Amino acid sequence: MKYDVVIIGAGPGGYPAAIRLAQLGKKVLVVEKQAIGGVCLNSGCIPTKALCHAAEVRASLGFFQRIGLGIGDTGLEFAKLQQWKEGVVTKLVKGIEFLFKSNGVQLLKGTARIISPTRVQVKGEVLQDIDTDAIIVATGSTPTPLPDIEPDNERIFYAERALFFKHVPPSMLVIGAGATGLEMATIYNAFGTKVTIVEIMDQVQPGLDREIAENLAKLVQRQGIELHLSSKVASIQKSDATLSVTIELPDGQSVQKEFEKLLLAVGRRPVTDGLWSEGVPIETDQKGFIKVNEKLQTSVPDTYAIGDVTGPPLLAHRATRQGLVAAEVIAGEEGAAYDPKAMPACIFTLPTVASVGMSEEQAFQAGYEIEVGRFPYSALGRAATLGERDGFVKIIAEKGSGCLLGMHVLGTGADLMIGEGLLGLELDASVESIGSSVHPHPTLLEAVMEAAENVKKRAIHIKN
Repeated sequence: MKYDVVIIGAGPGGYPAAIRLAQLGKKVLVVEKQAIGGVCLNSGCIPTKALCHAAEVRASLGFFQRIGLGIGDTGLEFAKLQQWKEGVVTKLVKGIEFLFKSNGVQLLKGTARIISPTRVQVKGEVLQDIDTDAIIVATGSTPTPLPDIEPDNERIFYAERALFFKHVPPSMLVIGAGATGLEMATIYNAFGTKVTIVEIMDQVQPGLDREIAENLAKLVQRQGIELHLSSKVASIQKSDATLSVTIELPDGQSVQKEFEKLLLAVGRRPVTDGLWSEGVPIETDQKGFIKVNEKLQTSVPDTYAIGDVTGPPLLAHRATRQGLVAAEVIAGEEGAAYDPKAMPACIFTLPTVASVGMSEEQAFQAGYEIEVGRFPYSALGRAATLGERDGFVKIIAEKGSGCLLGMHVLGTGADLMIGEGLLGLELDASVESIGSSVHPHPTLLEAVMEAAENVKKRAIHIKN
């Protein structure tokens, strides 16, 4: 059977591409070797954020008691929590299956291999060759292994495994203070695990605005998480009950600690092993990510690539947008191209972090003269009603023109608030236009307005 398009991978890039292609009248086949929805839905974004929400609620119990609600900590029924999390995932997976059926998208379980620009071989229950006019590669990424540290999926594991624990471990070492490591650390810390983080770089979430990163690190440590920056794991010794880990600190000293679990969160690599035959000249970069242009076209005619397999930033929403663009290019829509001005990112720690556009350091490196505005949650009425004092909004603007360059939020609701910064960057907004727009009261969004006003030292509820 021949298809207009074969999509390899049903993750957050592949399945939206399939639905959009079907909407545009194309006959589409999606090949997926694991679960529909990909890592993001089944063992990444969605289950992690479900546990993040549970951790946030649990961490709020003390506040509930202080304001007289009488809600105490009656214990954690972890098996019940895991059952709820799996229910969330199942519901969303079934939703995608329904959308596939509703739009006429065909799904085939199996492992795909591109044997020519117009033919894909799928090894499933049977081996079959499928002819197609176009191919979209949406195979995603997988954790990068660390030298000399071999995962066993019991005591040493990647982040996905931590989503399926049967009990809360008493202690855990997290190697890597990027988004994944920070989220897992704050989740299990809220559940009662004694957590230590080791990061080889000198800040959490390398690349994040340094001021935001430094404040996040302080909040993480205040919660009881032990954080070692500019440090590395020197050795691991296994015993029957624990892992004995030697950590090298920046001052040259070493400390030895015992852990029940060790979580590896140190980066990801593209899933391309065996994906195409030697006769298919798909070009990759030095790290193996597939090279694409603004139309998501690879070096092979009518073969496209989207999502993590094309390189950083490795974000589900980036994959989704790329998938839609690739679908529209294939369908012949004039002007379809992947050219976002900004790419938002969120870290679901306690509290949440969100960022879009340039950091202060990036703006300096790009040669801008800048002005910075800030507004703290401690001066925000809505934050007070939520019992939240930690956090702030930071806005970076070009000096003189007031053109918005970047927005960063540390605090409850950051993931909702960052959308204003994203639209501002896409529309080339100035801080004057953001600050002079009427924001609803009382809301967390007022902090964005006040931070924009603070760029020009005109904020009302703080001393400028």
